[in-house]
Amino acid sequence: MTSAVPFSNPVRSPERPGDASRAPQELMSLPGASRDVRRWHLVEIRLGGRWCPGMLTVWRRPPGSAVWVVHVTWGPESTGEWGWFLFDRDRIRPLPEPADPAPAAAPYLGTWRDAARVPPELAGPAGTGPTERCWRLAWLRAEGSWRSVLVTARRRPAPQMPWIAQVRWGEDKAAAWVIADGIALCPLPRSEPAADVEADTLTAPVASPAPATPGELA
Repeated sequence: MTSAVPFSNPVRSPERPGDASRAPQELMSLPGASRDVRRWHLVEIRLGGRWCPGMLTVWRRPPGSAVWVVHVTWGPESTGEWGWFLFDRDRIRPLPEPADPAPAAAPYLGTWRDAARVPPELAGPAGTGPTERCWRLAWLRAEGSWRSVLVTARRRPAPQMPWIAQVRWGEDKAAAWVIADGIALCPLPRSEPAADVEADTLTAPVASPAPATPGELA
């Protein structure tokens, strides 16, 4: 619950027809406490005339309002922009979880396994250097299901060790170092350069009805 919220990141791409609508400052500045539901989910958001992968982190119902606004972060690696948007299922839609079967090779042998966590004593120093930091959206296999995460650092603790990645997820800012195998930790493809394409030329979006309860995309 909060009574004072930021409007949006001042960095903006030019708006085009069909783009997600930014929440007006008047709506975000209404007096009183907002209802917030913090639940991370990978989404696609329509910005600058194209679909961009992003992370929806907060659902917000402004005081006295009948509409939901959502906080979405997106952007190229290492920059990460963010903004508040009016929720519209035709302009902000959930990304489907990975549907490929588990690899037949070890250690999976045809069965999905959670990403292997790296103990702190093997992960290396607690902090991260400039060359280790990154900003990458990904799916993480954890507790028997796929979880929407943000990769914030990557390193190789020693030449004989595999690459590892620091991932963050959820309202409590949970974080862990995991083996970056590209399978149980599956990064989203990097975004292509912005295309000058109108919304009505795109294929129909994946059905994702407006949530009956906050925090549900489908």
